[in-house]
Amino acid sequence: MNDTGEKFPLEDDNNILQINSPRSSLSGPYVVVFKNVAERWAIVALDWDENPCLGIRWFWGNGGTPFSSGHGTWFIIPGELTKSILSGLTINHAFSRKIDDFLCGKITGEELKG
Repeated sequence: MNDTGEKFPLEDDNNILQINSPRSSLSGPYVVVFKNVAERWAIVALDWDENPCLGIRWFWGNGGTPFSSGHGTWFIIPGELTKSILSGLTINHAFSRKIDDFLCGKITGEELKG
């Protein structure tokens, strides 16, 4: 999907999960953790250089941000910020625990999807 900006269809999580650049560092993304369709941003769980983490991007303008070499990419959220970000989102408790297990390395991204 080339258009990762303001025309990007955020309603379907599968579209969001197709953004997988740069492939050399990224595995996943596995699940959409949270999205705000009105404000046009999403947070996903992924592996960055084989480490579980969260990524965020904004879907506006021509390509959204971050955007590199003609591809939508993910901004990797520093680990020190993940708990405070997750606690500020309206996600159910069971899903939040599963995300925590992923970020702590207790489950893999594939197990997170399941």
